Amino acid sequence: MVRVRAVSVKIGQSFQNNSIHRQQNGGFTLVEVLAAVMLLSIAMLAILTANSASRSTQLRAVEMAAGRNVADSIVAQIRATPFDSCRAKSFPTQDSSLPAGNKISVSITGYPTASENNLLKAVIKVSWPEANGTRALQYNTLIARK
Repeated sequence: MVRVRAVSVKIGQSFQNNSIHRQQNGGFTLVEVLAAVMLLSIAMLAILTANSASRSTQLRAVEMAAGRNVADSIVAQIRATPFDSCRAKSFPTQDSSLPAGNKISVSITGYPTASENNLLKAVIKVSWPEANGTRALQYNTLIARK
Protein backbone atom coordinates (compact mmCIF):
# COMPACT_ATOMS: atom_id res chain seq x y z
CA MET A 1 0.00 0.00 0.00
CA VAL A 2 2.79 2.38 0.70
CA ARG A 3 4.12 1.79 -2.70
CA VAL A 4 0.82 2.86 -4.34
CA ARG A 5 0.89 6.11 -2.40
CA ALA A 6 4.37 6.81 -3.60
CA VAL A 7 3.30 6.31 -7.22
CA SER A 8 0.25 8.54 -6.81
CA VAL A 9 2.41 11.22 -5.23
CA LYS A 10 4.83 11.04 -8.13
CA ILE A 11 2.00 11.38 -10.66
CA GLY A 12 0.61 14.35 -8.75
CA GLN A 13 4.03 15.93 -8.56
CA SER A 14 4.59 15.29 -12.25
CA PHE A 15 1.28 17.00 -13.09
CA GLN A 16 2.15 19.98 -10.91
CA ASN A 17 5.59 20.23 -12.45
CA ASN A 18 4.08 20.12 -15.96
CA SER A 19 1.61 22.95 -15.23
CA ILE A 20 4.38 25.06 -13.73
CA HIS A 21 6.53 24.35 -16.77
CA ARG A 22 3.65 25.41 -19.07
CA GLN A 23 3.13 28.67 -17.20
CA GLN A 24 6.78 29.51 -17.63
CA ASN A 25 6.66 28.89 -21.41
CA GLY A 26 3.46 30.95 -21.87
CA GLY A 27 2.49 29.20 -25.14
CA PHE A 28 -0.72 27.64 -26.42
CA THR A 29 -1.38 24.01 -27.24
CA LEU A 30 -2.30 22.88 -30.71
CA VAL A 31 -5.87 22.13 -29.60
CA GLU A 32 -6.30 25.69 -28.26
CA VAL A 33 -4.99 27.19 -31.49
CA LEU A 34 -7.30 25.00 -33.60
CA ALA A 35 -10.30 25.93 -31.44
CA ALA A 36 -9.49 29.63 -31.82
CA VAL A 37 -9.12 29.29 -35.61
CA MET A 38 -12.44 27.42 -35.78
CA LEU A 39 -14.27 30.13 -33.81
CA LEU A 40 -12.70 32.86 -35.94
CA SER A 41 -13.71 31.13 -39.18
CA ILE A 42 -17.32 30.72 -37.97
CA ALA A 43 -17.46 34.42 -37.08
CA MET A 44 -16.04 35.41 -40.48
CA LEU A 45 -18.58 33.18 -42.25
CA ALA A 46 -21.41 34.91 -40.37
CA ILE A 47 -20.07 38.34 -41.33
CA LEU A 48 -19.72 37.39 -45.01
CA THR A 49 -23.25 35.96 -45.10
CA ALA A 50 -24.67 39.14 -43.57
CA ASN A 51 -22.69 41.23 -46.07
CA SER A 52 -24.08 39.26 -49.01
CA ALA A 53 -27.65 39.64 -47.76
CA SER A 54 -27.24 43.38 -47.26
CA ARG A 55 -25.83 43.81 -50.78
CA SER A 56 -28.84 42.07 -52.36
CA THR A 57 -31.21 44.14 -50.22
CA GLN A 58 -29.43 47.31 -51.28
CA LEU A 59 -29.68 46.33 -54.95
CA ARG A 60 -33.43 45.71 -54.57
CA ALA A 61 -33.85 49.11 -52.91
CA VAL A 62 -31.98 50.85 -55.74
CA GLU A 63 -34.13 49.09 -58.34
CA MET A 64 -37.33 49.99 -56.46
CA ALA A 65 -36.24 53.63 -56.32
CA ALA A 66 -35.55 53.60 -60.06
CA GLY A 67 -38.99 52.05 -60.69
CA ARG A 68 -40.67 54.72 -58.55
CA ASN A 69 -38.77 57.45 -60.41
CA VAL A 70 -39.96 56.07 -63.76
CA ALA A 71 -43.58 55.91 -62.56
CA ASP A 72 -43.37 59.42 -61.04
CA SER A 73 -41.98 60.74 -64.32
CA ILE A 74 -44.89 59.24 -66.26
CA VAL A 75 -47.41 60.67 -63.78
CA ALA A 76 -45.78 64.10 -64.24
CA GLN A 77 -46.02 63.72 -68.05
CA ILE A 78 -49.70 62.80 -67.79
CA ARG A 79 -50.47 65.78 -65.55
CA ALA A 80 -48.59 68.12 -67.90
CA THR A 81 -50.66 66.90 -70.86
CA PRO A 82 -53.95 68.72 -71.59
CA PHE A 83 -56.90 66.76 -70.19
CA ASP A 84 -58.49 65.96 -73.56
CA SER A 85 -55.18 64.64 -74.96
CA CYS A 86 -54.33 62.30 -72.05
CA ARG A 87 -55.98 59.20 -73.49
CA ALA A 88 -54.18 59.54 -76.84
CA LYS A 89 -50.70 60.16 -75.40
CA SER A 90 -48.14 57.38 -75.86
CA PHE A 91 -45.57 56.43 -73.22
CA PRO A 92 -42.35 54.40 -73.28
CA THR A 93 -42.63 50.65 -72.74
CA GLN A 94 -39.12 50.27 -71.27
CA ASP A 95 -36.58 52.40 -69.41
CA SER A 96 -32.79 52.14 -69.39
CA SER A 97 -32.52 52.99 -65.67
CA LEU A 98 -34.13 49.63 -64.80
CA PRO A 99 -32.66 46.14 -65.31
CA ALA A 100 -32.91 44.66 -68.81
CA GLY A 101 -36.26 43.05 -69.56
CA ASN A 102 -38.29 45.72 -67.74
CA LYS A 103 -41.83 46.58 -68.85
CA ILE A 104 -43.86 49.74 -68.43
CA SER A 105 -47.58 49.85 -69.12
CA VAL A 106 -49.84 52.89 -68.85
CA SER A 107 -53.62 52.70 -68.89
CA ILE A 108 -55.79 55.83 -68.85
CA THR A 109 -59.57 55.36 -68.57
CA GLY A 110 -62.57 57.36 -67.44
CA TYR A 111 -63.37 57.13 -63.77
CA PRO A 112 -65.55 55.67 -62.25
CA THR A 113 -66.83 54.47 -65.65
CA ALA A 114 -65.13 54.43 -69.04
CA SER A 115 -67.61 57.01 -70.36
CA GLU A 116 -66.69 59.62 -67.71
CA ASN A 117 -65.58 62.92 -69.28
CA ASN A 118 -64.37 64.96 -66.26
CA LEU A 119 -62.24 62.47 -64.34
CA LEU A 120 -59.61 60.04 -65.57
CA LYS A 121 -57.87 57.18 -63.80
CA ALA A 122 -54.25 56.53 -64.76
CA VAL A 123 -52.65 53.18 -63.86
CA ILE A 124 -48.87 52.92 -64.32
CA LYS A 125 -47.32 49.46 -63.95
CA VAL A 126 -43.54 49.03 -63.89
CA SER A 127 -41.98 45.55 -63.67
CA TRP A 128 -38.50 44.08 -64.03
CA PRO A 129 -36.90 40.65 -63.61
CA GLU A 130 -35.11 39.70 -60.40
CA ALA A 131 -33.24 36.63 -59.21
CA ASN A 132 -36.35 35.26 -57.47
CA GLY A 133 -38.94 36.19 -60.10
CA THR A 134 -40.38 39.53 -61.16
CA ARG A 135 -40.60 42.70 -59.08
CA ALA A 136 -43.45 45.08 -59.94
CA LEU A 137 -44.98 48.27 -58.70
CA GLN A 138 -48.21 50.00 -59.66
CA TYR A 139 -49.23 53.64 -59.34
CA ASN A 140 -52.86 54.72 -59.54
CA THR A 141 -53.80 58.37 -59.83
CA LEU A 142 -56.84 60.43 -60.76
CA ILE A 143 -56.72 63.37 -63.14
CA ALA A 144 -59.51 65.93 -63.15
CA ARG A 145 -60.54 68.37 -65.83
CA LYS A 146 -59.58 71.87 -64.72
